[in-house]
Amino acid sequence: MKIFDDMYVYPWVSYEANNCNTILIDGQTPALIDPGHSQLFNHVLQGMAQDGKDINKIEIILCTHSHPDHIEAIERFENGVLMAIGKDEYLYLHNGGRELFMATGCSMPKRPFTLLLKEGIIEIGGKAFQVIPTPGHSPGSLCLYWKEKRTLISGDTLFYMGVGRTDLPGGDAELLAESIKKLAELDIEHLIPGHGELIRGEKAIKKNFQLIINEFFD
Repeated sequence: MKIFDDMYVYPWVSYEANNCNTILIDGQTPALIDPGHSQLFNHVLQGMAQDGKDINKIEIILCTHSHPDHIEAIERFENGVLMAIGKDEYLYLHNGGRELFMATGCSMPKRPFTLLLKEGIIEIGGKAFQVIPTPGHSPGSLCLYWKEKRTLISGDTLFYMGVGRTDLPGGDAELLAESIKKLAELDIEHLIPGHGELIRGEKAIKKNFQLIINEFFD
């Protein structure tokens, strides 16, 4: 699904197995955000092929958080691909985060994360993305905001009419509420969540934020 010339989204729409939406940032430095489960990665391969994009040209993988349904497919990539995740999430992954992998029968990733992100700006092929720590769903969750395109990649922090669950290891409802209220202050025209449908239009996005804040955190 083409969003802009340099952004494509491959949404997971099947209800038969849990998996996440995957985002391609194309251009000078092709990047993939949240590749999802390894055994369910073919839908990304098929989507990219239909869009005329080559998976072998991916240079960097960014993960919004460390849950298996977002990062397991990093094992599908060669050693030369840069792997990035939030610094706090990396520490969590190798401590309490192991519990979720064990509980779901998934294997801990063997590929090392070589870039640990913190709050600030990351440039991907000349495109500037604001890294926003949004703890709550997991201790080191982060969102990426492309200011130029007024686009927020929200991971599992919030969805259309919903929020990320906080009953998993490391979840915290109070921190999640603070994170969502912080995101609500951004100027957003396109909201791309980690699961479910995309939200387009400033008015619809503001309405979604207000509904979430009123229903979940009032």
